[in-house]
This record gives sequence, C-alpha cells and structure tokens, in this order.
Amino acid sequence: MQVDERRLREALSKPAEYGEDLDLGEFEQESRERVEVDEDVRRRSLEVGVDLRRASSLTTFLQIDHEIAYRAVQKQFQGDIELMPIQEALERYPWVRELFWNLVSPYADKYTAYNALRPPSGFFLRILEGRRLHMPIQACFFSYSPGIIQSVHNLIVAEPGSEAYIITGCTMMRGDQKGLHIGVTEIFVKPGAKLNYTMIHRWGPNFHVRPRTGIILEESAATSYNYVLLGHVGSFQSKPFTRLEGRGATISMSNIIYLDGSSKMDMGGDCSIAGKNGRAELTTSAVALDRAKLTMRGRILCEADDGRGHISCRGLMLSDEAEIYTIPELISRRMNASLTHEAAIGRISEDQLIYLMSRGLSREEAESLIVRGFLDVSPLNLPSFLEESIKKIIDLAIKGF
Repeated sequence: MQVDERRLREALSKPAEYGEDLDLGEFEQESRERVEVDEDVRRRSLEVGVDLRRASSLTTFLQIDHEIAYRAVQKQFQGDIELMPIQEALERYPWVRELFWNLVSPYADKYTAYNALRPPSGFFLRILEGRRLHMPIQACFFSYSPGIIQSVHNLIVAEPGSEAYIITGCTMMRGDQKGLHIGVTEIFVKPGAKLNYTMIHRWGPNFHVRPRTGIILEESAATSYNYVLLGHVGSFQSKPFTRLEGRGATISMSNIIYLDGSSKMDMGGDCSIAGKNGRAELTTSAVALDRAKLTMRGRILCEADDGRGHISCRGLMLSDEAEIYTIPELISRRMNASLTHEAAIGRISEDQLIYLMSRGLSREEAESLIVRGFLDVSPLNLPSFLEESIKKIIDLAIKGF
C-alpha cells in the first residue's frame, strides 16, 4: 500500500480513539548504544517466553531497540518457512508491498502514523503451503535504551493448509525504564491454515505500549490469538481487529491480564464475521490489584448467515483502589446469527479461602492458588511444553502475592 506522507504528518497529532494520550516528543527516537546479547538480555527474554538459549534449535528473531540482533531459521525448518527483516521482504517481494499497511491504517492515530514515517523494522514470516510446524517460532522485541520509542511492523502470512505456533515476547532491560513500544502486526491466514499466535508482554511503571493488530481469515482458516500481560505498565491501549472473510473461518481471541501498581490499561478485541458459518470467541480473564485501572472492550459484528460469536469478560479485584470496567458490544445483521456475552467482576470468594485453608494452606498460599487458577492458560490451545512455560511465567509474576 502506498502511503501519503502529508496525511501521515497530519495524523501525528491524532490521539487514539481510546486510552491515555501521549506526547511523542517526550521520547527518544534513536538508540544510544549498540547492545550485545548477554545473560541479562537472555534472562529478561525468558520472562516473556522466548528462550534465547535454545536459539540454535528453534527458529528465532531478536530485535533490540531498532537493531536486529539475531535471526535464524534452523535446518529442519528450511523449506517450510521464510523469516527475514520486514525491510528485506519489502525489497525482495512486490506482493509484500501490497500487503503492507493493508489491515492496519497508517492514518488511524499518531502511533500508526509515527510507525509509517519510520524506516520499516520488525519481521516478515511466511509459513509455506501445507507445512505443519509443531515447534514454536519465537520472536523477541527488546527495549534497551532509556526513553526510546521502539517502533516495529511485523507481517505474517500463513499459506493454505499450513499450521504453526508463534510466540512473541516483548520486554525491556530495566524495571524503572521510561519508553514507548509501538507494534503494528498484520496477519493473513489463508484457506485451511491454522495459526496459534501468542504474545507475552512484561513492562514497567514508566513504560507505555500501543500495539496495533489486524487479522484476516479466509475460508476454513482458524486462528488462536493469545495475549498475556503481567505486572506493571505505565499505559496500554490496543483493540486488535479481525475479519472472518471466508466461509467457516474461526477466531479465538484470549487475553490473560495480571495488572498491578498504578497501571492504566485499555484493551479488547473487535471482530467482524463476514463469511458464512464464521465463529468468533473473545475472552478476557483479568486480575487487578493496587491502583490498577483496566478497561476491557469486546465487539463482534455479524453480517453473514449462521455466524456465532461470544464475548466473555471476567475480572478479579484484589484491591479497593483498583478499577475494572467492561464494555461488551454485539451487532447482528442476520436473523440466523447467534451472539452472546457475559461479564463478571468480583473478589476472591471467602468460602474458597476457608476451604483451602482447612486443607492446610495459609491464607496467602490459598489466595495465590486461587489467582493462579483464575489465570488458567489451558483455553489458549497451546502445545503442552509452551503451556507449561507460560504457567511458570505467571507464577513468577505473582510470586509473593
């Protein structure tokens, strides 16, 4: 897609539709130093599910600030996938240029406009037709320089009949670090393809995050889009959009949130069912403590016959100073469509605590066990080894609660 630079510069003053507005001038545009992949980088990456120690056996992409620090497709996956910097793909394939900025508008707000005005960075990933990969493809976006805007644009194409698991971890070097992460991701899932895309974020109280995601599914395509955020974030705003274009396409969008400190988060999902027999499920399980403020939005529009959609928002309050706000929205334009929603916000049940304490647990241990159960990752449809890895990451986040 060709972009209009004049319109982009006008959009630089346009705030997002939801969430806290930011002054981009308060952040740095360039890295201050070149960073080596050392043990600290490996440790922080592992906290968001990316194991750089296994880079020699897994297909891996690592970007630190704006620089690509590592990328490799292992021998066993060569001929099954292509993984390269997005700039390289744009230069190599004319058809990639046609897909670029196809699902996310560069004029949507100041964050997409800023991204579009920067030299492209991020990755291009193509899973080739009919290939089925059961080992994860892992990518990590690491913010190192204090105060920096890390702006990335990823493009993923799952060709017909392919199947893959992708885990993307985003984090930063220091817990008190100021910064802004703008991540644009466009995902094209072709007929009969299956894609499991899991994103894990871990930030800090002075860090701000603005993901922008668009997904399109063709006939009989299936996607699980999972998002996990643990701990602090200065502010966060995202509402991924999915269009079920083909007949029988399905999307499962799941969010698991553990939010503490003075974090401000406005997140959700937006799905349009345009193909017959489309299925969409948007679920969020969120825990809020301290002074965290969380808004959960969900929207499903059905404009095709026999569409089915469900929105579920569950919130667990662990502080009287925290706040959770749910906004489910359903729109049907077909008589034979079925759209439902449920939302519940509450506290830890005293009866559950008493029962667990009667089994020998302390109150703190019982509370921690209930929170872990509330943040159950089994609905994410992950392979067992990846599910266990995310459970360990959640345990690390709530340790000592």
